[in-house]
Amino acid sequence: MDMNVTETAEGVTHVALDGRFDIAGAQEVDGRFAEVAEKAKILVIDLSKVSFLASLGVRTLMVSAKTMIRRGAYIAVAGANEGVEKVLRLTGFDELVGLYPDTAAAAAALTSRAKEFESRKS
Repeated sequence: MDMNVTETAEGVTHVALDGRFDIAGAQEVDGRFAEVAEKAKILVIDLSKVSFLASLGVRTLMVSAKTMIRRGAYIAVAGANEGVEKVLRLTGFDELVGLYPDTAAAAAALTSRAKEFESRKS
């Protein structure tokens, strides 16, 4: 599984995955995901090129999401195809992390939420 990490000028970290997020795919990206989850303030995970999602892939996503939430960071998943989204919903992942149709919508929603929270703190 390929994993590409980029960061925008607005501070949004994008992780784009490509391939099958099965046992082998999860093992390939698990360590890098943990590193990103420890550092990113706003994370958008692009699953538009993920053709299959197995339980270990869900585990990788769930551990990262819980790490970020504990740190007060923001995370969303974008672009999941119908089969992948169905797995995310059946496992309850969507109750923890927002699912968006594309990365632009996810980034906009998370950036807005982060700004709103910061303005309330002031």
